[in-house]
Amino acid sequence: MPKRTNDFQSLITHIYEQIVPEGGSVTESGMVFDKEAKILREVDILVEYKYAGHEFNFIVECRDRSRRETVEWIDSLVGKTQSLKVNKVIAVSSSGFAAAATNKAKENNIETLTLEEANDTHWGEFPIRPGIVVFTDDTYRIDDVLYKNGDQYISLATLGLDRDIDCNGEIVGNLKATVELFFKEYVVKQIDQHKKDNFSDIFKTKADTEKLMVVESEYTWPEFSVSDNDGRRITISKVKYIVVGTRQAMDVKQEHKVLNDKVVSFGQHENSDLSKINFKIVQDPDTRKMHFNWTKEQTDENA
Repeated sequence: MPKRTNDFQSLITHIYEQIVPEGGSVTESGMVFDKEAKILREVDILVEYKYAGHEFNFIVECRDRSRRETVEWIDSLVGKTQSLKVNKVIAVSSSGFAAAATNKAKENNIETLTLEEANDTHWGEFPIRPGIVVFTDDTYRIDDVLYKNGDQYISLATLGLDRDIDCNGEIVGNLKATVELFFKEYVVKQIDQHKKDNFSDIFKTKADTEKLMVVESEYTWPEFSVSDNDGRRITISKVKYIVVGTRQAMDVKQEHKVLNDKVVSFGQHENSDLSKINFKIVQDPDTRKMHFNWTKEQTDENA
């Protein structure tokens, strides 16, 4: 069955991904068993988790419309969900609910939530009001690459980067090409992942986004060896990359919304290469934690 989704549904999915209990899962366009029809039925969002040794699940149905939801939508949800094997049903609207819809939902144990505009009174409950800065991916350059010789590290440049590399008696390339290939295939990816995993610790203020990012990281190579100027064989198995990253920081418009006491901030920025950076920040007043997620979207022009 093809996956049905939209931007509003994806946003609500992201919020639940950040607040689901540890070990739980959130599935957009999930499938749930219908006890009466004996088939699987598609729902907008399925949340599953364990608590005190017991398994729980609930579904979230989403509507993104310019006016308040009427009782007719609740009627359809009652019909759709009454025989589904779930513990709870939540209806989320981008524009709120008419009184009759709220009453009908309550009588049928359906919780109604509205994604509201965040206002000044909300921000006192949260760690920070997210800034209005986004930046492009870092552009990395190698400042130096060192190899371990005894207890010290020495720059590979002292050996001459045009030196051939020997691995088990076979020439596998030269130092320069190997350094650059390893940098592209491993080092950059590792730095990007570290930056993504530790984003809120690395970039706490706008000033942090404007600083050079200097990273020193150690790696193990195969038993490579090269000849120095005196013809001696030098074994290279431990290397240290010193990498400098720069980026362009820019102000960007964000939207701030509130759902069930959680604040979510989101926006999109288009880079000069036509790629797009989408970001979402979820803050939970109960845990006083902030959850950040960003993705880079390639367009057809730069794919």
